[in-house]
Amino acid sequence: MPLPEHVRGYLIRLLERDAAERAQTTAELDALARAAEEHQTRPLPDVLRGWLNNATGQMRWKRARPVAAKELADHLSDQYEAFLDEGMDEDAAAEATAREMGDAVETGTLLDRAWRPRPDWVMLGIVLLVAAVGLVVQYVLRPHNDLEWYMLLGHYVAGTICLFFGYFLDYTIFGRHCKLLYALWCVVGLLMTFGPLQQIISGANLPLRRWVWFFPVLFAGVLYSQRGKGTAGIRNCLLSMIGLWFFATHGPSMSALCVLTVVSCGMLAAAVWRGTFGKRTKGRLVLSLLPVLMIAAYAVYLFCSYAEARKQIYLFFNPFLDPSGDGWQSVMARNFMFGQPGEQGQGVLSIWLPDAAEDWLLMVSKIQFGWAGFLILLGLEVLFLVWGFRLARRQTGLLARSVCMGVMATFALQTALYVLQNFGFMLLSAYGLPLLSYGANYLLQTMFLLGVLLSAQRTGQLESGLAPAPALERKREPS
Repeated sequence: MPLPEHVRGYLIRLLERDAAERAQTTAELDALARAAEEHQTRPLPDVLRGWLNNATGQMRWKRARPVAAKELADHLSDQYEAFLDEGMDEDAAAEATAREMGDAVETGTLLDRAWRPRPDWVMLGIVLLVAAVGLVVQYVLRPHNDLEWYMLLGHYVAGTICLFFGYFLDYTIFGRHCKLLYALWCVVGLLMTFGPLQQIISGANLPLRRWVWFFPVLFAGVLYSQRGKGTAGIRNCLLSMIGLWFFATHGPSMSALCVLTVVSCGMLAAAVWRGTFGKRTKGRLVLSLLPVLMIAAYAVYLFCSYAEARKQIYLFFNPFLDPSGDGWQSVMARNFMFGQPGEQGQGVLSIWLPDAAEDWLLMVSKIQFGWAGFLILLGLEVLFLVWGFRLARRQTGLLARSVCMGVMATFALQTALYVLQNFGFMLLSAYGLPLLSYGANYLLQTMFLLGVLLSAQRTGQLESGLAPAPALERKREPS
């Protein structure tokens, strides 16, 4: 039926008013665009370029000079344009701007003080201390004919070298050259999978199992390179995880597959939440967590479809259902931690001892030193993790924050799996206890990744570009 006349008239008036508002808004935007085109920022004259070079030349941190120069150039340009708008000619405006900014050498000296690398000495000390404690504990717990003290000391020295190598490395290469580094990582992984670097021991490809754990810092670079690209950027980040899944399944290492998938998806979801890829939407959040959801769905499918999968879940909670079969390690670990293992248990421990200081460090420490020794080691590890996450949260740059959070989240999940294993809860095998459970390769890898983390913390201010502002404000304060 036709609308009543008064209703039709009201709707027509609404449409006419909306059209008028749209036309007015369009005209305003066109006028602003024309004004912006007419008021182009002029290039700095030679006087101000010389002032800028003199100021930034006082800065000893060469990597900071381009960032500080951009900040100074913006201040110079704004002041220069303001004088021109007041009616000055170009030469007079340039001279007035230089006088307004003050002495170039004095300003550069203030910038030099503001732009300094900011190492976190507390975190560096914690890393070296916890690794040194691990060295001592390893020596005390291992049979002395298994590994001499000078070999352990050599591992510590080599680990310290790796720490400082990562520390002085420019972490931004993971963002600037992410495609090249990712390609190299894949090539080396393929050589470990099928080529001359392959090393299979007891059905496991040990070099490949270690290699996959470098993925979080590479993924931080991929994430950084895809910022602002919307859903396509999220898709590209997820596609980069195919290499991780391929190498983790050929290791094989289910712990690396699960842990690194969770870490990577967590980094991606956090970036989506902060608006790194554009507007935050539920669809983008779900897409960023899709691999984790798929793994969870597959685990539910296995539990519902296969008796062996259900058995593994049951043994995780109650290994005494099969104490002489699949659950024997968990049973012995629980007996050592909470009960009296007896003669059979002591015999098993003597078999474990050569590797126990690596895979069962907390359990053996409880046996040798009691709960006090166990709590001291666990407390040192918690201190390391808490301070590391505190350091990561302080980063404001996307790449620095992603690198730090990726490294610390990986170590946190490694620690969780290790602690659960030592208490007799074994669903995924633990890779190691960061800094404390020595295996030479694991220690070198851990120290290098921590060095990269400290590098991101030390120079991450370059990414955010916040340091020059306080220096300029102090410079402009009246004496």
